[in-house]
Amino acid sequence: MASKLRIGFIGAGGISLGHYERLHKTRKAKVVALIEPDSKTLARFHARFEDSKALPVYKDYRDMLRNEALDGVLVLTPHTLHYEQICTSLDKGLHVLTEKPMVCTIRRAKALIKRAKKAKRVLMLSYQRHFDPQFRYMRDQIAKGALGKIQYVQAIQSQEWLRATKGTWRQKLALSGGGQLNDSGSHLVDIVMWVTGLKVSEVFAKADNFKTEVDINSTLAMKFENGALGSMSIIGNAPGWYEDHTIVGTKGAFYLRQAGTETLVQQDALGKQVKIKLPKYTKDPDANFVDSILGKDVPQTPPECGLRTIEVTEAAWKSAATGKPVRVPK
Repeated sequence: MASKLRIGFIGAGGISLGHYERLHKTRKAKVVALIEPDSKTLARFHARFEDSKALPVYKDYRDMLRNEALDGVLVLTPHTLHYEQICTSLDKGLHVLTEKPMVCTIRRAKALIKRAKKAKRVLMLSYQRHFDPQFRYMRDQIAKGALGKIQYVQAIQSQEWLRATKGTWRQKLALSGGGQLNDSGSHLVDIVMWVTGLKVSEVFAKADNFKTEVDINSTLAMKFENGALGSMSIIGNAPGWYEDHTIVGTKGAFYLRQAGTETLVQQDALGKQVKIKLPKYTKDPDANFVDSILGKDVPQTPPECGLRTIEVTEAAWKSAATGKPVRVPK
């Protein structure tokens, strides 16, 4: 293996900019080739990173995989393209970090997990909330039993998704695979289960497409396998960003308002506020991906998270379409 891991980017759109910076910041990896068929998108990438102009650029990811000596790839393309690109990359013996959602069907999620295990390669998702000290603290406390048995979980995420993505592939079902629930909402579905350690068992959902091809606003009533109740709303037709979490157990509760800021409150069984000491954790999905390839860490966002998320998402879509509660596959 070369002194630095050689990474290829399948896609050079807006989400790729942060990945490029974080990968090079590790000093253990470097981007050596790009896939980007759109000239305007490529020009924006080159304008941001002067050194990237020297990289070979391909229009077809298969050409890059065939011609470049790579250790891994980042899949940064429209959602419905992920499956084929991840499969081909794994079959080439490459490690893969993919943007969310991993894939858009349960069947494909299960197939990818088997493929990655057979190839003995790292497959991860870029779910950055797993690396946020607030969410890690809540997960650790719940795992230790500080909240007792979880009884209720609430989460809401709102943003100007309808307006901001108008005219883009995100509102085209053939490329997005679904709307806001499958896009930014994927983070929310994932983190609720990752933090609590609970799996959703049943969903009753309603959705509003606002005359588009995809869901824009969705609200889910949920039941978890331990009997806990939950509610989740993903609002794509809002004036701006807001995220909110509540977790209530038999021995205490968490209240996180506008996630990502210092607004986490923990209460004990008597309602007394608990002093919080957040863990010092500085990794991100890219750094974790690199260290996992090198055998210095384990994936914090494994493909099983992608499977759990699409299981709930598919159930919500079916429920919204039929008007009936839907069981999530065990």
